[in-house]
Amino acid sequence: MGAACGGQAVLLSLPSARMLVQYPVPLADVGSEMRGLMHHLDVTIQDVDRSAVFYEPVLTFLGYRRSRTKPDGIGWDLQSPYGIISVDIKAAHTTQKHDRYSCGLHHFAWHAESRDDVDRMHALLISSGATVLDAPAEYPRYGTGYYAVFFADPDGLKFEFVHFPG
Repeated sequence: MGAACGGQAVLLSLPSARMLVQYPVPLADVGSEMRGLMHHLDVTIQDVDRSAVFYEPVLTFLGYRRSRTKPDGIGWDLQSPYGIISVDIKAAHTTQKHDRYSCGLHHFAWHAESRDDVDRMHALLISSGATVLDAPAEYPRYGTGYYAVFFADPDGLKFEFVHFPG
């Protein structure tokens, strides 16, 4: 996204703006390659069985394997070169609906290997009856070559599968 300037500042090329970010230490000193990678994602859902019908094929397509099943939730793990990355769905304690425009998570995006990978995810979503919010397309406002599909889980939580060659 940017380049180090003497190890103390980075110019980030963001889709909508360019900004200078000051770092207190050189970038090379911030830690291991694992730093900043997702460790786990817990998603609160209304109905475990209904949500499992959505999450099982999506996460399996992404390489996750179901590893935990409990009455109030299910978990999937992805073995990566940096360790295990987990996604869990857990039963909500209230009936409040998700609103991505209120405080909280707006959406979550996964990397795709290629545009074809995005198209295959789209086909899976269609065949499984998932809600596709935006079919695969280029989104130049996010960067040159940005190609993604946007979709929602049964509770309206928005996800994205994106190929962005950078």
